[in-house]
Order: sequence, then structure tokens, then C-alpha cells
Amino acid sequence: MSKLDKDGVRVGATAARFLFVAGAAAAALACHSALAQTTPDADFAARCAAPGVLICNGFDQASNLAAVPPGSGLESANDNTTQGSIDTATKASGAGSLKFKLRAGVTTANIGGAFSSPLGKAFQVGDTIYVQWRQLVTPEYFTNNIAHWGSSIKQINIHGPSSTCQSAEFTTVTANNTTRVFNFPSMYNNCGDGFNTDPVTNQLCNNCPNGGPMLQQGTNATSGYNCNYQNQVPGTGNGPGCFSPLPNIWYTYYEEITIGAVGANASAVNAYVASNGGPYKQWQRASGILFPGGGDNNFTNIRLETYMTELPKGGTAATVDAFVWYDELIVSTKPIAAPGVGPYPIPQNLRITP
Repeated sequence: MSKLDKDGVRVGATAARFLFVAGAAAAALACHSALAQTTPDADFAARCAAPGVLICNGFDQASNLAAVPPGSGLESANDNTTQGSIDTATKASGAGSLKFKLRAGVTTANIGGAFSSPLGKAFQVGDTIYVQWRQLVTPEYFTNNIAHWGSSIKQINIHGPSSTCQSAEFTTVTANNTTRVFNFPSMYNNCGDGFNTDPVTNQLCNNCPNGGPMLQQGTNATSGYNCNYQNQVPGTGNGPGCFSPLPNIWYTYYEEITIGAVGANASAVNAYVASNGGPYKQWQRASGILFPGGGDNNFTNIRLETYMTELPKGGTAATVDAFVWYDELIVSTKPIAAPGVGPYPIPQNLRITP
């Protein structure tokens, strides 16, 4: 049996264990202490061969999008058209990447479809989920959102077996700031509870006492991105300012999600980003996150998607198409090394392969 969640997304009631293995990973060294690799393909293979890896998907061929198990795989857009495909021309490594088309003339929330996958295990209270992926967008992805869509664009959604929008959920989106005309990543759980944090304690808060809230909170006041709700401006990752991604750049996103007790304010998230040739910089540091009861008590699935909740509510159709690519998806029970730097457990000023 399966059911529809409030966003109209069909998800399976249970998630079977399985592992995507990219072609490059099959030839990886048995030990991740193989250090930094000299090519993007070898580097990705080494990260895929590390202990704890559950998902390794390089999106190199059509079989990487297959529905294994049933209910997963490539999903159509709201009008039952397929807007996702393997692109062999644009990729971070290997033979291809996953490309979604966000069409002009469309005002439905599920504008481009999604790709879903079981996580490879059920992550329970006390576990930490490590996820890494690479993402690239065209300029129209941002300009369409400012001028037309006016929505948060979902990037990934990690959730439990019953639905995508519930208490067992961590979602990353590209948020929209039409007043200041830029876009920035943001995160939430429980179908929309944002991570507004105190700038001193990094605890979640509504009326933050220390000059917050922070929409993004970096490593500290002088390191990472610190995006204040009351002063939203693009930053450089060296203190004040928001991480505002640019088009035509392969960004590496890395998230560490620790699952606290159900009903308690005990979950935590650390999220980092790196652009080609640059260091990892923290853009999310939130603790004291509530894991509400009433939904699933474990996490079993991940989605890469293009869903825009606000688009049909007040947005308008774009006049040109936009595109987004995903590559090098890794999910693990252990820390994931940054691309090109070897087996370091925590990303601190690490550099990635250009």
C-alpha cells in the first residue's frame, strides 16, 4: 500500500534496503585511506568505497534512475510528463548527471518531477545521517524565481516511510528573497518548521534574545555564512552575510543530521557547501531542533526534487526554461570526505577537485 502526502507525492509505506553503485565505484579501492585521487572519477569512486556508505549514485546511465524498489526512482511532473533525464554533456564526474527541466509556462508546484531512493537503512533516534551531493543550476533557476515563481525550490528531502511532509523530515530548499533580489539555501523539518537560530547559542528560537534570528548560521561569527533575518545580504563565507549560490557552478553540499528523541528538542544539523576549487564553509548550524511526535519515528528515504509549494499560490509562469543538475549522491552512516581531499572526517577548509 502507498498513500499521498499533503503535497500530492506518492510514497511507499516501507522502504527496502538497497544500494546504488555508480560504475566508477565498482573499481574503487577497498580502503578509503587511498587518499586524494587525481581524477574526479577516481575521487568519487574512493568516497563511494568508504566504510558506512549506503548510497552511491553517479547518475551515469538510465539504470541509475530505475524504480528499485517499486515506488522509487525517477518521478514525473504534475502533468505526468517526464522532465528528468541523464545528461551526458554536463556532469561533475563519470558519464552523466541527473538533469531536471523547470519549464516555462507552468504554474504547478511539481514543475519538474523528482528522483527518490531508499536510504539503505532506517535511521533511528540516536543515529546520524551523512549526505553529500553536487548541484548546478542555470541562471534562469534564480531569475525565474525572483521574477515569477516566488517560491522555495526544494533541493533534497530526507523523510520517513509514510510521507514526505511530516515530523520525520529534513528538507533543504533554495529560498527566495524578492525584496533584496537574491536566493539562498535554507532548511526545515516537520513540513515547514524553519531553523531560526540564536546567533550566540545556535539553539532554535522564535524571539531570539541575542539579535537573531539567524536564517543561516556558520561556524562562528567570523567563519562560514551567518545570514541574519534582519539583515539579509549575500556574504563571502567569512562571517556576516548569506550563502547565495551562483549559476553554472558545481556546488558540493554536505549535511550531518543527528536524530534526537521523538518529542524532544534534541536533533541537530550541520551543513556545509563548497564551490569548485574552494574550501568548505558552514552555512547551517542548528541545535535544539524538535522531533515532533505523531508521525514516523525513523527516516528511510531521500528525494532530489524541484517542488515549489508557493508557485501555484501566488507565482506566475516563467517565460524561459530553467535547468538543475544533480551528481555524486552519497549517503552514509559515517562522515563523508570532501571531494579531492582524502579521508578527513570533518570538513574544515577542505578543497575540492576543480
